[in-house]
This record gives sequence, structure tokens and C-alpha cells, in this order.
Amino acid sequence: MKTKIKFHNPGILTTIQDHGRSSLQDIGISKGGAASSSMMELGNALVENKNTWSFEFILSGPTIEILSNRISVSITGNVDFEIVRSGNSEIGQCFRSYILKEGDQVIINRTIDSVYGYISFSGDLELNKVFGSLSCNPRSKIGPRNGEKIKENEVFEINTNETDQEYRLDRTPQKNIKNKIRLLEGPQFHFFENKSIKKFFNAPYEITTTSDKMGMRLLGSKIENQKSANIKSEAIIKGAIQVPADGQPIILLTDHQTIGGYPKIAVVASADFENLIQLPPKSKIEFKKINLREAKISYMLQQQTIKSIIQSKVKI
Repeated sequence: MKTKIKFHNPGILTTIQDHGRSSLQDIGISKGGAASSSMMELGNALVENKNTWSFEFILSGPTIEILSNRISVSITGNVDFEIVRSGNSEIGQCFRSYILKEGDQVIINRTIDSVYGYISFSGDLELNKVFGSLSCNPRSKIGPRNGEKIKENEVFEINTNETDQEYRLDRTPQKNIKNKIRLLEGPQFHFFENKSIKKFFNAPYEITTTSDKMGMRLLGSKIENQKSANIKSEAIIKGAIQVPADGQPIILLTDHQTIGGYPKIAVVASADFENLIQLPPKSKIEFKKINLREAKISYMLQQQTIKSIIQSKVKI
């Protein structure tokens, strides 16, 4: 069955995302994909998708109408939204699915104390993958439709399986209330003065409004470099914290460039990355240094938690 959906209002920045592109950084293409892969996975579990993909929106989301047939939809994240079915509007609940039919709408108002939200539909999107992925990066124009963000009145077709069953999750992800982000030492950790390192781990930093999906710029104690503010460009990874000449850290996020020439003082532990990217501009964050063993254990526990949340799915 084919179902058509229409974006009456695309929101601030709505894109198609999946898990991104692997093993292409050597030719200048970063992995990209969903900023919060766990939110995307939870949404797809609720609509029983085997192939994981979602529409990712930032801060203010879209208004979507079902143009034909019926389809299951879920919203994941901390989101204020409405579901309109048969002309009746109801306040939407995250972490559950809804069966929508022709004429019904999803109206995303905003994210609440967070940045990213996800809309997942049952079935497969009728688009050709680029380098094995549906993920779109508007900055580099990589992805289906030249990687562009969703536009007003754009229509998509989804090959969906008909279902009459709605689901909800009995468990939901826990938010990092203290905004404490765990870090590993970076490859140029020794470039920086001891007093600057102490400040870095003991004073809060503010997320600036110039942050985007490529990088998060911070404002706080200046980090003094005792060697060089520039290095030979080398491969970089998601979560790496670069320190340019002005001493204000930049955390590389999901759509980061593939190489960089600034020293890297630290790297965000994988288990804390999704908590980090959900913090809105003007939020204050603090850092805690951990070792590789602690980082591995925390990541394993996080993955186990996601699996247990998915297993908490029940019929409504």
C-alpha cells in the first residue's frame, strides 16, 4: 500500500535521516545521520519498521497531512504537538504511535527544553539512497533531493504496511538533569596549560546561539594553549572538542567536517553525546574526565537501556 503525506509547514529545519553513511570519511563524506539515533530507533520501533529512518526536526516542527490511505506515526523526543483525527484535535503524547488516515494531521508546535525531535512513519520512503543512506545534509547537499531540507507543500510517498494497532512505551529515556558531560582526553590534551585544564573541568560553559548540527560553540573560561593553536589537518570524529586560537571550545557534532587543524583537548563519551545535543542554546554545561574503561561501560549500559525501553512496548 502506498500512502502520500504532505508538509503544509516544514518547520525551521526538517530533514530526512537514518543512521548515516559508514566508511566514507576518507573521501570527505562524514557519517552524518540522526543527531539522536536512540530517539529515531524508539520511534521506528513504535511503528514496527524494519528499516530505520525518520523526519528529524529542530526546535519548531512541521505540519503534516495524510493525503491518502492510512499509516502509523510516532513522535519521539520532548515535543509539544497535536494529533488531528476526523477533524478532532487532541494533545499528542510522545513515545506512542497513532493510526492516521486520509485528511488527518500531525501538528508539531515545538520541542520543550530540547533541540531535536523525530517523526517516524510505518513503511519505507520512496526515495533512492545516496551512498547507501537516506540521510540529508543541507550544508553539503548530500542525500536524496540533493540533501535539501523539507520544503513547504512538499509531498512524499511511503510504501507502508496496513495496521490497526497502536503502541506505547512503558519506559522512556531519562534526561541528564545536571548537564554534566563526561569526556575522554583528546589527542592534543598535553598542548594545554594545567591551570586551563582545571578551569575547563571545573567551570561551566554556555552553549552559544551560533551552534548547529555541525558544531556546538561554547563560551566560558579561555583555554590557554602552550604549544600551538594549529596542527596539521588530521581526521576527526563526532564529539571531538577543538580549541581554536581564541581559546573557546567547539564540540564537533553529527554533521562535522572530516578533517580539522585545531588541537583537540577532549572527546565526548559516546554515552553522553545524545544528552549533549539535546541541550538548547544558552544552556550551561560542565565536564567530567573519565577513562576509556568507564566510557566503554557507560556506552554498553546505555545500549542495554535502549533495548529494554524498546522491549517495554505494549499495545494500546
